[in-house]
Amino acid sequence: MKTKRITFKVTCLALMLGLAVASLPTHGQEIATPYVSVLKGERHFLTGYEPVNKDGTVNIVIEIPAGTTAKYETNNKTGMLELEQKNGAPRFVQYLGYPVNYGAVPRSVMLKSKGGDGDSVDALVLGQAVPRGAVVRGRAIGVLSLIDTGELDDKLVVAMENSPFAKVRSIAELDAKFPGVTTIIQTWFTSYKGYGKDGKLMLSSTGFKDRSAAIKLIGDAVLDYETSVVTEADKRPLDEKGNPYLYRWPGAKNVGE
Repeated sequence: MKTKRITFKVTCLALMLGLAVASLPTHGQEIATPYVSVLKGERHFLTGYEPVNKDGTVNIVIEIPAGTTAKYETNNKTGMLELEQKNGAPRFVQYLGYPVNYGAVPRSVMLKSKGGDGDSVDALVLGQAVPRGAVVRGRAIGVLSLIDTGELDDKLVVAMENSPFAKVRSIAELDAKFPGVTTIIQTWFTSYKGYGKDGKLMLSSTGFKDRSAAIKLIGDAVLDYETSVVTEADKRPLDEKGNPYLYRWPGAKNVGE
């Protein structure tokens, strides 16, 4: 009964978002072998795009289009998208396809020294399915708090431009205008890995954080990237306080600014 309820909820979301898509074209040059699939874009997917735009929107590199199951991620060294490998085989989610477009904020990092995984900020992009490798703009409206085998694994929630969600500005507004979406997203991300040896779901969630938490997550991750990850040749100019010049939107100030 529990499985049927989860399946029904996620299926409803797929129908709501128009995700009945068998496959999507990729946005770039795909290089495939029997074991590895690599997508090369016009630019380096990690360093080639700004994280934040002048109007306060964020850029997201789409790694996994909505409705698909292949687990692609950005290779931080090559700047290309690669199909993850597990035990020598390509990795596919053994569940329903992703209910949202899944991607990463360029030029950002969740530092391991701060409890992160050392990769870019993960983003859940609300809107119609878009090709893998596309770089889309959207507005951060909140954060999905996840715990994966005991470790924090927060996901940025973004309302994509030119989509039915484009005018949404907060999680509360998302719930009011699109009832059930947050419930289904939370259900999918806490269920897709299944149960652990203890009989409990491997992922859990404490719910959603508001937009101010999303802005802080982006600001901290971008600043950490610019001050600790980039090479000398790629560093941004610094202001009089020693901080890198970054696009700022007056209505989206980070905590402490």
